[in-house]
Amino acid sequence: MKRRIGKKRAALIFALTFLCAGVANAQIQAAGGGYYRAGYPTIYGSFGQASVAQSRMYDQVKALNRRLTEREALIKKWGLPAVEKAERETAAKASARSNPQIVVPPPPIVRNYGVFSPDPTVNTGKALADALGGTPEEKALIKQIYAITKIEYEKEAAARGWKNNMAAGLAFFTVTAMTVYHDAQVPSDEAVNSYYKMVNLALDETPELAKATNKDKQGFNNMLVGFGRMLLAGYVEGKNNDNAETLASYKKLAGMLIEMVLKTDPENLLIENGQIVMK
Repeated sequence: MKRRIGKKRAALIFALTFLCAGVANAQIQAAGGGYYRAGYPTIYGSFGQASVAQSRMYDQVKALNRRLTEREALIKKWGLPAVEKAERETAAKASARSNPQIVVPPPPIVRNYGVFSPDPTVNTGKALADALGGTPEEKALIKQIYAITKIEYEKEAAARGWKNNMAAGLAFFTVTAMTVYHDAQVPSDEAVNSYYKMVNLALDETPELAKATNKDKQGFNNMLVGFGRMLLAGYVEGKNNDNAETLASYKKLAGMLIEMVLKTDPENLLIENGQIVMK
């Protein structure tokens, strides 16, 4: 049984690699089941408006990343207790501060706009299969692999405290796409967790998401999980077989997906010393 599934999986990866050589934006959009607009399809009246929202989210993550770097520098200089005290004083708008040399912004408000309640009508496996599968067998196999992937993803998301949150799908997709595109080591768990927190806060700065339906949020999240797993499967296959052509195909696909989802050049996302660096 395992051998048969392994052969099917290898056949699927071969098919996906062939597809990647000529993949088009329309195919990616179809595979996303309409959720390629960053989960805002029923909020924004045009693709252009949705694209602006995606770009804004990336800019917000960059700003939060800079703020985190500045905070770490303050902690290194003054110590965590002193920085946390300064943050409390800033939040309380205290007239006198214990250490006026520690200048920090007020802590962000956590709204969790990316959190959703699962909608049983969302069928991402079918959307992926219909867009990427050329034959009934390929479609069935894509659905099967997506179902297994979703189970594995949900277990890890629950263990990390990321369950049912668009920020989790974005973190999973971004880390996977970065790794595949740059053929690099996966960032440390600490770096991934920090990135997730920044994405969650960035989504909270997108007030339109407060109006998004659970179905739209879940569809977007599932789309990213499916794309991430597709990238990872092909990349691992290419590495295991030392196949430069396969790796080049998946690098191309990773770059395309980064541009579509995050609205940035994939060269702006780097992994340095186990950390996620955004330009």
